Amino acid sequence: MKTLLPPNSTELERKLAEVGKDAFDLPSIRIIKDIDQVPAQFLPFIAWQKSVDYWDENWQDSLKRNVIKNSLEQHRIKGTAAAIKRALEPFGYEVKLIEWFQAEPNLIPGTFNLELDLIGKSLDQEVYNEISRLVSDAKAASRHLTNLTITTNPILTIRNILVHQTALTYTSEPRA
Repeated sequence: MKTLLPPNSTELERKLAEVGKDAFDLPSIRIIKDIDQVPAQFLPFIAWQKSVDYWDENWQDSLKRNVIKNSLEQHRIKGTAAAIKRALEPFGYEVKLIEWFQAEPNLIPGTFNLELDLIGKSLDQEVYNEISRLVSDAKAASRHLTNLTITTNPILTIRNILVHQTALTYTSEPRA
């Protein structure tokens, strides 16, 4: 029998290890390792275990699973421009982040502009609040958003025909 017990382990410890060795071969434990196979009712617990920063029970299961899978990487890059982009992209948004030194003319150091295309989704107060929260959670505390531009191009369905409506752009202007 292969074991991680030290050579000086007691007979009781060896017997307990022998009795419990099959526990790790149970299907329930193997399922938890594969997020795509976990029953939906267990996703909140795994999200907590994986330190997911924000969780919404109203999300679709596929989005919940994606957030859990990306949690470790999101924590690794937190505070960077890539973290902001990765926080918004699972929701289907196109993200363009312009840091202060990339803008023409340069912005105030430590600031950035954000351009979002909602790609067929409508903009309401709930979506705006979610975007603001995601950006705030992902950005570095020393960075500040100076201008947020959101473009929405809702898709209208008329008798099974997709019709693209005119794109609307909302821009927050810096306060003087």
